Amino acid sequence: MKAKLGVMVSSLLLVACSTVPSPRFFSLVQEQQAPVAQAANKAVLVQTVKVPAQLDRKQIVLDLGTAQEVQLLNDYQWAAALSEELQQALSVNLTQGLGVPSAEMSRQEDRIPYWRIDVDVQRFESKYGQSVRQEYSWRLSPVHFQGNTMLCRITLQQPAGSGVEGLALAHQELVQRFSLVMMQQMQSGQAPQAEGVIQSLQCLS
Repeated sequence: MKAKLGVMVSSLLLVACSTVPSPRFFSLVQEQQAPVAQAANKAVLVQTVKVPAQLDRKQIVLDLGTAQEVQLLNDYQWAAALSEELQQALSVNLTQGLGVPSAEMSRQEDRIPYWRIDVDVQRFESKYGQSVRQEYSWRLSPVHFQGNTMLCRITLQQPAGSGVEGLALAHQELVQRFSLVMMQQMQSGQAPQAEGVIQSLQCLS
């Protein structure tokens, strides 16, 4: 009897494990974009992306909007920890958008001119069925060529579509918009005016 009971328990455990849904994964990297006009003619390097510890995880974090309460979605995750996902997305957006290589593989003795980018994430909010909001500070520094170092801060926000898919797509679009701001800096030496999804934008140089 005990043997039969053990077999039954094992079978139930196997059934339970087999019905656990696999998490769905989302990426901040968009499909390949055609290069914009007037390429920067400099390589780029997204050196660092710092994300607050409570957000730097694979699980998508929902902002519940009450008393700083959040919810982790184990069934809906980014393809990598948020800092890695952002670093990859920014690097892809910038190199493809400008039509230039990444300086990541260059050696110091090569003296390749490139823009170094260091990003500090202040906010990365997801309000289910409502909106997404991102806030960044970043430093854009010329390496191996003459240029102005710029220190900037930006706030972006836009409505989100339905479901977690809508949140992920809205975040992806804001990361792309943030990338376009940096592209304009590299091309013209100044950032655009705040408008549309860009709620505020300030730079010092």
